[in-house]
Amino acid sequence: MKRLIYIVLGVAVLGGAAFGIVMMVTSADRAMAKQFVIDLSSGAHEQAAAVMHEELVKEFPIARMQEAFANVEPYTEVSFSSINASGGRTSLEGVATTAGGCESVVSVMLLNDLIVSFNINPLCQKS
Repeated sequence: MKRLIYIVLGVAVLGGAAFGIVMMVTSADRAMAKQFVIDLSSGAHEQAAAVMHEELVKEFPIARMQEAFANVEPYTEVSFSSINASGGRTSLEGVATTAGGCESVVSVMLLNDLIVSFNINPLCQKS
């Protein structure tokens, strides 16, 4: 019985340590992705483009950002519940919320500290 308790305790400690390491290693990526979503929705498109991969900026230039997010209510909170980091790539999935309570599913992928793809669905429109 004592051995079982030690095994369970050991697994819990290892799981907690692994979770802590993932959270520590991805903290900069999470902060960047959060600010990116807030910048996109609040009209700070130059700041958003500054953290995007150059090929993504070619596909989604500032003029297109302005058009796509012109009527979007700014997101005030962004939280990520799914984090996957491996080989310089970090995938984040979560929820973005506006001051009015509208929620959108958010996914952001980073490669070597640059955003290479993102999806916000559905976009919360201004009323």
